[in-house]
Amino acid sequence: MRASALTGLAAAATALAVVLSGCGSDTKTAASSSEKTTASSSEKTSTSKSESPTKKPKVAPRDEDAAGPNETIAGYIKANNIQETPVHRGDPGSPTIDLPLPEGWESAGTDTPDWAYGAIVYTGPEAAEYTPSVVAIVSKLTGNVDPQKILDLAPGELQNLSGYEPLNEGAASTLGEYPAFQLGGTWVQDGQKKIVAQKTVVIPGSDGLYVLQLNADGLEDQVDIVGAATDAIDSGTTITP
Repeated sequence: MRASALTGLAAAATALAVVLSGCGSDTKTAASSSEKTTASSSEKTSTSKSESPTKKPKVAPRDEDAAGPNETIAGYIKANNIQETPVHRGDPGSPTIDLPLPEGWESAGTDTPDWAYGAIVYTGPEAAEYTPSVVAIVSKLTGNVDPQKILDLAPGELQNLSGYEPLNEGAASTLGEYPAFQLGGTWVQDGQKKIVAQKTVVIPGSDGLYVLQLNADGLEDQVDIVGAATDAIDSGTTITP
């Protein structure tokens, strides 16, 4: 279901980076609330000039819950009767996640899925053919949740995608000093070979386990664009419980 960040992860765009709404006051981070109003107005003006009857959404959708042989976080949640609550920025008790806005990227604005924590899109000339995007989703899990199991099962969602071919085996990592797992590869959607990257982060909270998933999407030949964005996010993110 789309309101669920993990049980509907495949509905997100794809993997590794994000959030722009109020991500700090530094000029290299996403806009603050007051700046957001100006940015939103600017985005609407820009969008109105470039819209056409055949305009495609900037944040490309994916099939929900891609079926496959690999066990997933979604399956673990369902099998163990774990309660999952979608989280948006500023929700009471939730961690503050500040991710930098990479150069050449901007807020997805009205193209941000309503179930997402945030989303950004690439604005360079390469976006004329296809717009790379990064979507962040956050969930609070309550019940008998094993944080390590979440990380162990993180690869399953991508591995079940149509025609998925790994670019690496995936690896344990961190984001903002919290445990994470990241991987990337290519897959095929509507006849197009696409790059996909994903980072899953577990953040213990007083009222549950928070799970952040960063999903980045682009065409295969846009791998350098996506990679540069995820590198910026890896090095510049802070998470405050």
